[in-house]
Amino acid sequence: MSAAFSDKVASRVAATDLQVGYGERTVIDGLDVTIPDGKITTIVGPNGCGKSTLLRSLVRLLKPTGGQVLLDGSDIATLRTKDVARILGLLPQNPVAPEGLTVADLVSRGRHPHQAWYRQWSPEDELAVATALEQTNCTELAERTIDALSGGQRQRVWIALTLAQQTDVVMLDEPTTYLDLSHSIDVLDLVDDLCSKHGKTIIMVLHDLNLAIRYSDWLIVMREGAIIREGTPGDVITTELLQEAFGLRSQVMTDPISGGPMIVPIGRKR
Repeated sequence: MSAAFSDKVASRVAATDLQVGYGERTVIDGLDVTIPDGKITTIVGPNGCGKSTLLRSLVRLLKPTGGQVLLDGSDIATLRTKDVARILGLLPQNPVAPEGLTVADLVSRGRHPHQAWYRQWSPEDELAVATALEQTNCTELAERTIDALSGGQRQRVWIALTLAQQTDVVMLDEPTTYLDLSHSIDVLDLVDDLCSKHGKTIIMVLHDLNLAIRYSDWLIVMREGAIIREGTPGDVITTELLQEAFGLRSQVMTDPISGGPMIVPIGRKR
């Protein structure tokens, strides 16, 4: 982490000396990371490098075997589950809804962290669900069942569920999985709006490097459970980095749309 970043940018989510694994297999060992507030941070890296493991650790779905995740300066392991759920929202990689559930019913489940035995459904909950549906252009889908939607519609609905939770930090694990390019752009435009228009801090994992570059303020590049580079896309993306992280021969050019870097892979067919 550069001194300029750590000195000037506040962060609600961080990890120090993080160690995480599955059974006896250690995936992440001694990792430090600080997530900038109010920005889109994307974690990239080759398959199996620990991207989703890191994301799941930051939201407390995986318990570290060493180190700690910090939320607002406190060890996240010591905080109440509902308190964490009011700050952090996660859209997992392959979410599943009960058969026959309507869009409105699914999105309303995002209000559970705000309810208690003495406070059930309220006008505030109703407004939060309506706002989430509106922000994701899902209002007209409210009475349809989840299984009747297209892939792009379904992904917007899941994001609406996360928004109804009204967290300041939104985590997305591969939000464009199984979507064609057009629907991927729609979803990432929505993610960009959540950050730029609604002040959300976004942390996501993406496989598509060019989309990650275009839609991110900060990139975290992982390899074999470690962060090998992080920074703005313009500072991070080089032909040398792509070779080191992905074993990818490439050229890095200027994206004619964003003005940032754009990766052109070099294969056998030229």
